[in-house]
Amino acid sequence: MRFALILAGLTLGLAAPLAAQSTAPAPAPVRAATTATTTADEPVPRAERAKARQDCLAENVALSGDDLRAAMRRCIQAKFPGVQLYARDGLTRDGKPTAATVRAACKEEVDGRNLSGSTRTAALVACFNAKRPDLAQRAECRKEARDKGLDGEPLRKAVDACAREARS
Repeated sequence: MRFALILAGLTLGLAAPLAAQSTAPAPAPVRAATTATTTADEPVPRAERAKARQDCLAENVALSGDDLRAAMRRCIQAKFPGVQLYARDGLTRDGKPTAATVRAACKEEVDGRNLSGSTRTAALVACFNAKRPDLAQRAECRKEARDKGLDGEPLRKAVDACAREARS
């Protein structure tokens, strides 16, 4: 009996914020002004993303694992409807194929040639590097930075600087 009362209380506690959320319209002018001031590298300001993440996590506190991940993506994307925040259909936000998509395509190509061993590995690497040279460059930058003994935040900064230098 006590379990049923607790469960009913939790259900009502979760249903009330959802009902309030569905009836309260979001202010569109604030979003439009915020979206207009963002840069290409950062479509939504970091502070605004953090606030949205906290709000979405509070709304989905009962979920965990893949369910939570999917609910958070839906929630955050709904808060910024004019901006593509996540990769979809094998493409990144900027329209390039994702690394996973490229790896799968390269694997199919190389499997069709019946290669094995080191020649197969070399063919996979060459295919990936040809399709996503930006990621290949970052991997090279990361390797060089690790050879210098960098780790953590200094490693990330070195890789970013090296990749930026390679782009220009």
